[in-house]
Amino acid sequence: MGELQDDWDEFASHLEGIDFSGKNVAFFGLGDQESYPDTFQDAMGILYEKVSCAGGVTVGAQRVEGYDFSESKAVVGGNFVGLPIDEENQSDLTEERIRTWTEQVRGEIDL
Repeated sequence: MGELQDDWDEFASHLEGIDFSGKNVAFFGLGDQESYPDTFQDAMGILYEKVSCAGGVTVGAQRVEGYDFSESKAVVGGNFVGLPIDEENQSDLTEERIRTWTEQVRGEIDL
């Protein structure tokens, strides 16, 4: 709740030594907005902060409309920093959200 999962702790510490300058980074996260409305997608926000501080350029921001939560570290400038997925409560929206998001990310990155 509000932290990275235990299995991310060691990996996340390695991010601090990486120079992400000029690198595009896209985030997605799984979460439960009804059970954890005060920390929904916080882990995605924590990773965003680490990558952004190291010069990374985030692509794939998503609007908060359509989600029902109170707070999130993953909301910056009124949008999620990546794609939030809630299979517990909105599984019917997952496929469309992923399709739309991947098309958006492809358009933001010169492949």
